Amino acid sequence: MLSGYAKWTQYSVFESFLTAIQFPRLQTKIEKLVKPEEDSVRLYVLDAGAIKRTITYGSEIPGQEQTIVL
Repeated sequence: MLSGYAKWTQYSVFESFLTAIQFPRLQTKIEKLVKPEEDSVRLYVLDAGAIKRTITYGSEIPGQEQTIVL
């Protein structure tokens, strides 16, 4: 489900740049899929300043994707 919203960067890590409309849609889908007794899903919301301060080793810095599959 996450691959429709985000770029898979590591085993269980996805990165995405979502609009104000896309983010709550994603939250709703996650809430429906997650089994609280088995799963743990974390969403880290970063502002533009945090993104600029992100340091990446080993691959290119992620760019904003223009195509989102809903």
